Amino acid sequence: MSLRTLIEQLLSALHLQPVEDNLFHSLPGQLWKPINARGVFGGQIIGLALSAATKTVKPEFSVHSLHCYFLLPGDESIPILYTVKRIRDGRAFATRSVVAIQKGKAIFTLTCSFQLPEPAILNHQFPMPSVPMPEELESNSEVFRKWIDDPATNSKAANYLILRLQEPIPIEFKPVKSPKTLKDAVKPEKSEPRQRVWMKALGHLPDNLAFHQCVAAYTSDHYLVNTALLPHGVTAFTNPRLSMIASLDHSIWFHAPFRADDWLLYDMESTRTNAGRGLCFSRVYTRDGTLVMSCAQEGVVRAKWIDEVEGKGKSGESKL
Repeated sequence: MSLRTLIEQLLSALHLQPVEDNLFHSLPGQLWKPINARGVFGGQIIGLALSAATKTVKPEFSVHSLHCYFLLPGDESIPILYTVKRIRDGRAFATRSVVAIQKGKAIFTLTCSFQLPEPAILNHQFPMPSVPMPEELESNSEVFRKWIDDPATNSKAANYLILRLQEPIPIEFKPVKSPKTLKDAVKPEKSEPRQRVWMKALGHLPDNLAFHQCVAAYTSDHYLVNTALLPHGVTAFTNPRLSMIASLDHSIWFHAPFRADDWLLYDMESTRTNAGRGLCFSRVYTRDGTLVMSCAQEGVVRAKWIDEVEGKGKSGESKL
C-alpha cells in the first residue's frame, strides 16, 4: 500500500459527514476492525468522537482533556452516528458530550473539555526517560518481514504476519524493546509492566492542531492496555491463554501542541490487574522531551487455562 494511500486512508478514517447541527456520521466503508478484534478499532471511535466535538466549538479553543467509555463493539459494516451535546460555552472553557450510535444503541460515550490558550506562570513536567531515538530502532513492519523470512516460522504464522502487514494502519510503530524472535513474541517471559514505543502518522498531515490531536487520540489506543499482560507473560498461545482483551474506558489530557506526523514516545505502565481488568497509564513525549499528553486506560483482560477452553490438561499448549 502506497504512502499516499495510507495518508488518504487516515484522513478518511477520521472524517465525518455532517447531517445537521450537532449530528455527524462516519464515512461508509471507512471503519476498521483489526484482526481477531470484537469490533471497530477503539482508537478510531475516539478520534471520530473528538472530531465531532471539535466541530462544535470555536476554532480558537483546543481540547485539553477527554474521558470516554466503550459500551458495545462497533460494527465496521455500517457508519457510526455521532450526536454532540453542547454542555457549556464559557469565556475560557467549553464542554461537550458525544454519544456514538449504531442500530439505535449507544456504543460509546465521550465527554471532553476545550480551553482558550493562555500563558502560564507555573510550568513543570515529568522528564522523558532516556531511550534510543527512533532512527536507531526497527519498525514493527521490519520485524514482521524478518520473521516471515525466518525458516523457523511455519506457514500458519507467516500467513498471520502477512495479514498483519496488510492491515490499513497509517501509523508507524518502533518499540524500544522488540521480541528477538517470533517465539519470544507469542510465548514471552514475564516482565515488568512497562513498555515504550515510538509512534507517528505516516506522511505529512495538514497543519491543523485539532486534527493532530484527533490522530493522537486514534493512536493512543494502540499498545496501552496490552501493558497489563506483561507481568503475566500471557498471550493467545500460552497456558493460561489470553481469552479476551478489550478497552473499557480511556482518558487523555493534552498538555501542549505537537504534530502527530513526527515521532512521539509512548511511555506506558500498568499499575494493577485484578477482577478481569487491567489499569494502564502513559506519558507521551515529543522527541525533544516535551510532555504533550497523558493517558489512562482500563480494559478487560481475561485468561483461561487451556483445559477449560479445549478440554486439554494444563500441560497442553497451543501451537502457532
